[in-house]
Amino acid sequence: MGHNVVIVKEADFKSVVGAINMSHGAAEGYLSPESPVLAKTALIGGGETTSVTVDAGIFEKGESYTFFCSFPGHYTMMKGSFSIN
Repeated sequence: MGHNVVIVKEADFKSVVGAINMSHGAAEGYLSPESPVLAKTALIGGGETTSVTVDAGIFEKGESYTFFCSFPGHYTMMKGSFSIN
């Protein structure tokens, strides 16, 4: 088991989590390579750390975004939203 942070446009959230599949592998965060993911960290376990550098220019003013964990099933509880004002 592991946890990560994935960021997508809110409008893409349902399609991205609907395509989560163990066959895509942990290295991909169980996400399809074709998913419209804006940023993601590696899956990590207890006591581990990770980081990701995100170009703030990918975010649009007024757009809504969702962040979540893509380990299968985790996104139901491990998610949140943000927007750029």
